[in-house]
Amino acid sequence: MFLAAPAKAEGWLLDGQFGLGTGLEGGDPGSGSLEWQRARLRVIAGLDMRVDEDESEGVGFRAFAEVEKRGSVGGEARYLRWMSRSIGVHGGIIGTVAPETLFGAGVGATLVIPFGRRVGVYVEPSFSALPLGSDLPGDTILMWALLSAGVRLGL
Repeated sequence: MFLAAPAKAEGWLLDGQFGLGTGLEGGDPGSGSLEWQRARLRVIAGLDMRVDEDESEGVGFRAFAEVEKRGSVGGEARYLRWMSRSIGVHGGIIGTVAPETLFGAGVGATLVIPFGRRVGVYVEPSFSALPLGSDLPGDTILMWALLSAGVRLGL
């Protein structure tokens, strides 16, 4: 009895991400019509956490910095649902906090192309609507249709 190994408790599965993203940004700048332009390039770092007893659900956190023109810093908190080890969907809240604020909600999908057991490349299309903040175009909703890609590591 004293020689038995202790039972393992519930543990976390962690995946780190680092990548780049861009896409389209849309809003009404005051002309009365929706206009789209290329979104600023962003550098993204993130962490996904899942409980090892239910690998299909989890939470994720992202930090990003937009590096073109005037820069900005923001983040995202998301609920993750994995259909398989390589395909997942997510929804959550997103926003920028400096130098101006933007807040809203977003949805997206993740495709992971594995290169071994712990390393892969991810591709992630997403759509966000941001109705709150001090950086809105013409006091209307700002929309982001983005595509991100990078490296995903099992930690």
